[in-house]
Amino acid sequence: MSDTYTDALTWLYRYADFERATGLGGGPPFERGLERTSRLLADLGDPHDDLRIVHVAGSKGKGSVCALVASAAEAAGLRTGLYTQPHLHSFRERFQIDGQPIDPPAFARLVDGMRAAVERTADETLGPPTTFEISTATALAWFRMEEVDLAILEVGLGGRLDATNVVTPDVTAVTTIVREHTRLLGDTLPDIAREKAAIAKPGVPMLVGDQSREIVEAIRGVAAAVGADVQVVPALATDGSAGWRDGRAVTVARDPLSGDALPLGLAGPHQARNAGLAYAVCRTLADCGVAIPRDAIRAGFGAARWPGRLELVADDPPVVVDGAHTVEAVDVVVETLRRQLNLPRGPVIFGALRDKSVRRMAEALRPFATCLVVFEPGHPRGMPSGDVLAQLDGLHNATVAPSAAQALALAREAARPGQAVLAIGSLAVAADVRAAAGVPVESDPPVLVSG
Repeated sequence: MSDTYTDALTWLYRYADFERATGLGGGPPFERGLERTSRLLADLGDPHDDLRIVHVAGSKGKGSVCALVASAAEAAGLRTGLYTQPHLHSFRERFQIDGQPIDPPAFARLVDGMRAAVERTADETLGPPTTFEISTATALAWFRMEEVDLAILEVGLGGRLDATNVVTPDVTAVTTIVREHTRLLGDTLPDIAREKAAIAKPGVPMLVGDQSREIVEAIRGVAAAVGADVQVVPALATDGSAGWRDGRAVTVARDPLSGDALPLGLAGPHQARNAGLAYAVCRTLADCGVAIPRDAIRAGFGAARWPGRLELVADDPPVVVDGAHTVEAVDVVVETLRRQLNLPRGPVIFGALRDKSVRRMAEALRPFATCLVVFEPGHPRGMPSGDVLAQLDGLHNATVAPSAAQALALAREAARPGQAVLAIGSLAVAADVRAAAGVPVESDPPVLVSG
């Protein structure tokens, strides 16, 4: 029995976890993911069949779109489930109802209830499920148990073979596509887009963020093959300005129907695209009988929070954390800080996971970084600082710190009057620096897992 939250995590992390790169061995059969997840859910009484669902895929902006839709649904008075990944500090953050993570005892009870189903699934020659497959089934079971009015699911990886793709949602959405996970998703942007668009279901509207013609046409082809209509959604109009409110970078967009001011609790040019897609999702849900009126969209978008993304965690000097981990995302952060938030150049705290392109991210940081303070994030795939320096190869004036706390201290010392400190390179970096800066967090206990 998983008597405690720690026991539950220990058991869950025994299984193959692509995100942490633990328990993989030769890797579980990726193609059996839907079959295993469907079997798990059948054992639980197919809880997903009783839920109204929004399903969101894409390379960039999935979490932001989910957060905006969830916040609007909550403002409309709907009991709202949110399932996202990865987490900042605690695995429980992935399972939320009305903005609150599942509590440890409830999580432990749910995981206990999964054990027999997992064992039966593995015994049926399907092989053991992955951590993500188990957690997806757990989230859906919890949402039905708690009788949520709407469940919002973020795809983990790809779409076609992702464990979340067992659901039949009310609305699907595809955010910005970039080149990623090419070994699993394909070498070209249209290939990757087709994998993401494979969450399309017959008769279910699919909303797509406006992007290149080749990407949109690839998505249309997949959707048409199953009988799903595609609507391409433009970004919301903004004046390009942004500011800080309660530690959040915020901006003001325009309601696409009325032209009235529409506050966003998120900032950056990319968030105007995400908000446009989230707005369209909310309006489409209303057409499907899930009422999210425009005043709730306005209130929810303004209240939306997505920690670890352009988040101000300290003052004097300002310390901003962001989980950007691709060159495209770093470009957006630097542009937003310099052109919209008017923050001058300053020291950068940098770290990365082992599979990331450090040098390309570091090149994108050159317009902002006066120096780099490098540390190894506390993540199973954290890249050692020496490996980061080797990839930098003298590109920046770089210093190594043994911990996030010491990296923050060094960066603060290096900041001149008026400068800001930026922590970036991975969501794990953002999490570690948030904690070091004194942001109240509930971190998971140490859990020993096999590699």
